[in-house]
Amino acid sequence: IGARIIAREAKSAFYPISGPEVLTKWFGESEETLRNIFKATAAEEDGAIIFFDEIDSVASPRGSTSHEASRSVVAQLLTLMDGFKPSTNVIVIAATNRPEDIDPALRRPGRFDWEKKFSEPEEQDREKILRASSRRLTTDYDLSHSFVAGESRSWSAADLAAIWSEAALVAAKDGRRRISDEDYLIGFEKVGEQRRRIRPPRRDGGA
Repeated sequence: IGARIIAREAKSAFYPISGPEVLTKWFGESEETLRNIFKATAAEEDGAIIFFDEIDSVASPRGSTSHEASRSVVAQLLTLMDGFKPSTNVIVIAATNRPEDIDPALRRPGRFDWEKKFSEPEEQDREKILRASSRRLTTDYDLSHSFVAGESRSWSAADLAAIWSEAALVAAKDGRRRISDEDYLIGFEKVGEQRRRIRPPRRDGGA
């Protein structure tokens, strides 16, 4: 969301890229996709912002145990980022929850020059995120935002947004177009279960 706002304020074209979507099973296709984004599209704009979400899925550290295709994609990304001239009005922004899983070469000067760590949203911020994201959907009027915000300590904005996807699936399976509070709470529980499966419990008691 932040990168999109930056692009709007800068009156620049915006190219969002989901890291997992770039990778394909066909050798060379991922590299071609990156070249098209950087050269055939973004470089032709007066101003452009290329945003990689989950950059760690595209640019994992290269090593003796990494797959050849993965090393090739990282090498292509580095080449493209180094290929911009100072006069080129293109900015590359990336986001990740796992900065330690990015190839170190990408974090050297001249590539991703600045790093910004965002803290986890506080309870009042989580409630604001939940309320704001619910406005895009057809929902009941009285939803348990305060309860969910209070029970979602250490959750990111992406985790909170995932609640609505799960809640919408529950409503759709029931043949309903409106998300109820029960759907909302079921979605919250489902995302919580997913988090517990892939993330160990925190010592401070956070989920």
